[in-house]
Amino acid sequence: MNTEPFWRAPFGTWIELAVDWVVQVLGGFFDVVRIVLEFFYDALNTFFNWPPFWVMIILIAAFAFMMKGWKLAVGSIIGLFFIYFVDQWANAMSTLSLVLVASALALIIAIPVGIWAAKSSRASQVIRPVLDFLQTMPAMVYLIPALILFGVGPVPGIFATVLFAVAPGVRMTELGIRGVDSEVVEAGYAFGATPGRILRQVQLPLAMPSIMAGVNQVIMLSLSMVVIAGMVGAGGLGQQVTSSLGTADVALGFEAGMSVVILAMMLDRITGSIGKSRFSGLWGKIVAIAVIVAIVIANLIPSPSAGAGPENGDEAEVTIGVFTGWPEGEAVSELWKAILEEKGYTVNLEYVDAVAGYIGLSQGRYDLLLDTWLPITHKEYVEEYGDQINQLGAWNDEAVLTFAVNSDAPIDSIDELADHADEFGNTIYGIEPGAGLTAATKDNVIPTYGLEGMNYVTSSTPAMLSELKSAMNSGENVVVTLWRPHWAYDEYDIKDLEDPEGTLGETESIYSFSSQEFPDTHPNVTQWITDFKMDSETLYSLENAMFNEYDGNDYGPIVDEWIDENQEYVDSLTAE
Repeated sequence: MNTEPFWRAPFGTWIELAVDWVVQVLGGFFDVVRIVLEFFYDALNTFFNWPPFWVMIILIAAFAFMMKGWKLAVGSIIGLFFIYFVDQWANAMSTLSLVLVASALALIIAIPVGIWAAKSSRASQVIRPVLDFLQTMPAMVYLIPALILFGVGPVPGIFATVLFAVAPGVRMTELGIRGVDSEVVEAGYAFGATPGRILRQVQLPLAMPSIMAGVNQVIMLSLSMVVIAGMVGAGGLGQQVTSSLGTADVALGFEAGMSVVILAMMLDRITGSIGKSRFSGLWGKIVAIAVIVAIVIANLIPSPSAGAGPENGDEAEVTIGVFTGWPEGEAVSELWKAILEEKGYTVNLEYVDAVAGYIGLSQGRYDLLLDTWLPITHKEYVEEYGDQINQLGAWNDEAVLTFAVNSDAPIDSIDELADHADEFGNTIYGIEPGAGLTAATKDNVIPTYGLEGMNYVTSSTPAMLSELKSAMNSGENVVVTLWRPHWAYDEYDIKDLEDPEGTLGETESIYSFSSQEFPDTHPNVTQWITDFKMDSETLYSLENAMFNEYDGNDYGPIVDEWIDENQEYVDSLTAE
């Protein structure tokens, strides 16, 4: 049955045109907003990460004691030490910085708007549906215009967080002011008080419990957005969670997730106790002295000196965008991070979604992307941003999109799959809906081989790998969309199905791309990456070491070990 409308309203096209108009007309304004928000975020992030971790724990615990008491202080110490010992301290402080900036901005907007809505019924009627829209719109949708307006980094995350979290601040402020006893307000007017004085000295103090509940909700909703913000290069715990999703790393996911929970509990208790401060008397003096002593000690501890940098004329810092869930890209990025840091560079790996990666590269936020598949998988991105980025060459020419099954499956070719669909649970497990492999499967493989009767499940790479692992452990037949090179071929006993009609395309190459400025600022690295080659067998050994043989979160030690075992090859990558 055909369910398509006889006329499709181009609503999405209208929105796209509106966003393009905003970018063209107000681009300078949004650049200023980005600079201001980045300044506050960087300042807070520097403050939280500047002193030794134990000094910051003392400061936070002291503040918790002042606001709530010794129980919260002790709980904060335990929670913060947990974050430190699971190696999430720097990420947690970055997340805390993002949450505080986003929450402050949301409240700067929410409280005045809530006051206006409380004072004017007409304004309330207009504002209410706007708040309904902001709260019910899927939060990820906000990232699309945010990426276009602000590029990648923390600012689009802050922007999306503000839109998502501002509504309860407005609602609770309006509710609190409207809930003030009208007789109290009338008494104020009877004594000659002005409306402004009534607001400041009567309504706001009496409405404070409701307003603070709104502040609490804004902060909690801001924390709930950190994972989504991690998808656009905001870093912090959100990046760790998205990275764990991409590699099905349960350990990393729970460690980062528990760190978010600890921050949420601390902020919830602290904001819930504002107005009940214990900063008084002898205990207050003791806490103040402890804070001062901690700061003095932090100043006396010499900070580690930065590396001298490379001595070859290149700028010292290199930022590599890494596509979340693409293991070959993660592997070579970690490899080059180790190689370049050994030569004195400072290397940052930023895990992002593919579209955010190309936007960031085109805007110069990232220096390198090392995992572009051509001519099929990433064709659309290269066509859109190709005139703003540089192709440095292919480092692997053995990449292929595949349909993979368990090695003892009763079929060897995709054209046999329809006749054996029941033996595979009538299901094909795919990856992300927007992936090139997904488009090739829907547009080419399924219609060509008559697989319309099978259930094609698209979700994510980790979900596909989870189904593959479950089927392999239980000895069941399974068919998944996959690609070579991938560590799953070393981990599981699987085989590729032949594709006699060539529906998945020919063998692809994996390319490196740089920003436009990178060859001028880093001529030596540019040459090394341009000359870089890695065959699939070598890549498999690195992937296997990182993703199968190692269960830690920091790939540095295992990559260093792999380099020691392959020193001759690694030395050749930067040979003159």
